[in-house]
Parts: sequence; structure tokens; C-alpha cells
Amino acid sequence: MERNNDQISSVQLGMILSVTIIGVGILTLPRVLTEAVGPDGWIVLLIGGFMTLVIGILMAKLVKKFPQKSIEQISSSLIGKFLGKIISIGFCIYLIILAAIETRICGEIVKAYLLLHTPIEILMITLLFTASYLARSGIEPIARMAQIIFPMVIVIAIGMILPVIPEIDLSNFLPVFKTPLVKILKAIPIGFFSFIGIELILIFSQFVIDKKNIKKHACLTVGMVLAIYMCILIVTVGRFGIIETTHTIWPSLEIFKTVDLPGAFIENIEIFIIAIWIFSVFMTLAGAYFGASLLLSGALGSKEQNYFVLPILPLIYYLALIPDNIAQAGDYMDKFSNYLVPVYVILLPILFLIISVLKKSKGGKTGA
Repeated sequence: MERNNDQISSVQLGMILSVTIIGVGILTLPRVLTEAVGPDGWIVLLIGGFMTLVIGILMAKLVKKFPQKSIEQISSSLIGKFLGKIISIGFCIYLIILAAIETRICGEIVKAYLLLHTPIEILMITLLFTASYLARSGIEPIARMAQIIFPMVIVIAIGMILPVIPEIDLSNFLPVFKTPLVKILKAIPIGFFSFIGIELILIFSQFVIDKKNIKKHACLTVGMVLAIYMCILIVTVGRFGIIETTHTIWPSLEIFKTVDLPGAFIENIEIFIIAIWIFSVFMTLAGAYFGASLLLSGALGSKEQNYFVLPILPLIYYLALIPDNIAQAGDYMDKFSNYLVPVYVILLPILFLIISVLKKSKGGKTGA
């Protein structure tokens, strides 16, 4: 059943995607890139950004062919109702696992930097209930929240990066192209997986009013996130060097500790940065939460997505408790990226687009 808050613009979709993509991964991105390819991490990041751009365009083309349909309805149209429901349930599980990992890592960081004596269980439950409230409210409140958080992220990123620029040593990136081609190719998934969240185009596009502009704003989103990632990487490696970056757990966070703002009234600037970052992770969680409940409601034939939000909460919480520590949570994130992301972010949209083109060439209807 359509509610009044079930419509957003393509601009709002772009903002949702931006704050969703910039989640947990941004804190470790410089470290994992330098561990893999040393000073050539920027090359891997560029390739990953280009791949995401292509995938985003393909997703936009796919949803444009089915302007009034959800991903569950698109699946059913292309591969049949049974397989369509299987795809939807699988996608739902994918988002639930993503939400669980994000919840655990966020809880660990908040506990380590802000609330040392608060049990992590309390932190995660608080985060989940807050996200569930937003997910139950509909896509438009999520979009409005993204409109608030997105400018904050951009302003803070620029404000914190600029003071560090004079301390950057570009010789830390020399010699260029030192890394063997084989190592760069093996590291490409790291760059691509840092853009997890772009797949929400497939789920949220059904609510977009001006669907013809989805491709444009998907491209702008990828370009903007890539620019932020590149700045963080250059500033971090340029300031710390390769060795120190690879030995720092959260290099993107540590770099802000070196910022000295004249006249600043905040002594521990990283606390302020974490607070803004939590909002970004919260949007990732809310988006995944909303998407999972929407997919589950569609697969079960229900017209009300908000009925499924709270029942999903205990499952996300249970999965978030499985890792013994933050290192193991990171390992689970790697496995999630290696096995599930290629299926739902790469193979699914490409396969569906090919099937839709083949059906159209045979004279079948692909759209509504």
C-alpha cells in the first residue's frame, strides 16, 4: 500500500547512496589498500570507482526498464515468480548480514572511543532500535535524514582535510607503479567493495519520481564518494607514510588527531569526527534495514513493509553478537564482501539486464 511518504527524488536517492556508501569501510580503507599494494593504492581505488560507476549505470538502465516495479517484481517478470522470491529473500539476507556487521563494528568503535564503560550490547540495541524507527517511517524520512547528514559529512571532510594538506609528503607515493600488475589486479576487489551500498539503487528506485535522472545522480554519487576516498587516502598516506598507515587500525580516524585548528574549542577533535561518522553508519544501517524489510514483505506478498521491521531486529542483533571481537568482525566483513557482494552487486544486475534485453528482442514485454 502506497503511503504519502513513499516518493523521493533522484537527488535524494543520490544523497542516500552517498551517506550509505561512506560507512564503516572509510576508517580502514587507507590501511587495507596500503597493505595490499603499498603506494599504488590510489590506482586500485580509481579502478574500483570506475567499476562501481559502470555497475551503477547498468543498475539505472535496468530499473528504467521497469519504472513501476520493485526488485521482487522485476525478478518475477524476468525469471518467474518462484525464482524471483528466492532472489528477494537472498537479497534480504544479504542486507541483514550487512546491517549486522555494520552494527557490530560501529558498536566496537563507539565503545573504544566514546563510551568505554557501556556494554556493547546496549550500544548495539540502541543503534538498532533507533534505525528501526527510521526504517518503519518510510523512504521519504530516510531521504530527509540523508539530506541533513550529507552536507555535514562533506563540510567536516573538507574542514578536517585542509589543515593536513601542508603536512603531506608526496614522496610517500613514490615510486609510482612500483607494485606488480598481478598484485594490483588481486587488490581490485578492495577498491570495488569500498563502494558497497550502490546496490540500493535496485531497491529504492521504485520510489523515485524522476527515474530518468537516476543514472546521472548515480554517477555523481560514485564520483563524489571516490573524491572523498581519494582525499582521505592521499592525506593519510601522505602524512603517515606507508609503514605507519599499515600498522594503524583506524588510520582515517587517527589522521584527524593530528589536526590543529586555531581557536578550536574541542580538545579531542576525533570525538567530533566519530559523532559525524556514526550518523553515516546509522544511514547505512537504516537503508539496509528498510531494504531488508521491503524485500521480505514483497517476497511474502505483504503490502506493508513496516510490519517486518521489528521482527528482523532480533536477527540482526544475534548475528552482530557472533564475532568474538572487532578483528573477527572485520574477517566476517571480508568474507561477506568476497562471497555475497559479487552476486548481488555485480552478477544480479548484469544478468537481469541481459535477460531483459533478450526478452525484448524476442518481442516479450519487460516493463509495466
